[in-house]
Amino acid sequence: MQVIAVASAIGAFLAVLAPFIYLKAFHRSIPKMVAKFPLTHNVHYDRKFPQILRAFLSGSNWALKPVLPMSGLRARLDNRFEPFYKGFAYEGAGMGLGVKSALFPSRGRRFEAYIHQLSPGYLYQYYVGLGWYLTIRYGFRYGGYKRWIKQLHPRYAPIVFDGAGFKTALFHYKKNKQIIQKFRHFPFSYQRVCYQGFGRCLWFLTEFDLQKTAAELENLPAEFRHDAYSGVGLAAAYSFFDQLAFAAHADKQIPEQYRPAFRQGLAFGWEARRLQDPVYWDEQLERYTYPVILKVTGFVDRVHEAVQLLGQDDTEADYYLRWMDTVRSLLKEK
Repeated sequence: MQVIAVASAIGAFLAVLAPFIYLKAFHRSIPKMVAKFPLTHNVHYDRKFPQILRAFLSGSNWALKPVLPMSGLRARLDNRFEPFYKGFAYEGAGMGLGVKSALFPSRGRRFEAYIHQLSPGYLYQYYVGLGWYLTIRYGFRYGGYKRWIKQLHPRYAPIVFDGAGFKTALFHYKKNKQIIQKFRHFPFSYQRVCYQGFGRCLWFLTEFDLQKTAAELENLPAEFRHDAYSGVGLAAAYSFFDQLAFAAHADKQIPEQYRPAFRQGLAFGWEARRLQDPVYWDEQLERYTYPVILKVTGFVDRVHEAVQLLGQDDTEADYYLRWMDTVRSLLKEK
């Protein structure tokens, strides 16, 4: 009897301890992670990318704390980083909150409750961060993702595959270019979003060089190149929001057949910036000439026009893809 009592006590103790161990397993050493990506002597890249990575990992580590009210997490995210980098920290928080949500049976619903408590302005970033966690947890086993997707908002759920595509490219593509074949484990529509995330990462892997990016994209399967260009546009808009004139004219460097997809990515990236921090958005736009402002706001308007064209029902599984394609169509003649 004594042995049974001791075993029960140990079991109970481990049951209490297990969630804390799980959270700790996803905590990352920021210096070690940043060291994986050495400086390149590209001034813009060396200034931005390490800080972007620090912001992302900080947001994730803070969200992983077992006891931290949302108000406390929000204060950290808002106060530790300047407006340009804040969105990357919230994206990292999305990964950390994904880990926390996994401890509950209602994982997806718990995740959405968390992110709306934290700040609804960073919706896109949260789902990308969740995609990082799901890729760490499930690799390319679609069944694991599927259980989450059933509980997530249908409009935004596919964005987790953008996170999967980005993380796959960042940590594996340079060493193993065939890794992208793993995307085939997902349904075709989600493969498209994986390639959007892949293209977004490629912008960083080529150190913000559009010509190098375009050359690399030619190696991708033809049916996904448009989506990869969408990701490049998204990354250019978001990561060069402090160099808005460059991003606004970048579409002129893109091959004509891929230009609508690239523009759609620009539009999504700028819309994410506008949604998360309207004050910073206005401050940035005020620094530029009227033609630049007109182009940027015009692209964002097409994002909202597409929503109107798609109607009120955003519960269909393919909504995000139709949203992407509708924006591309609207920006085709711009």
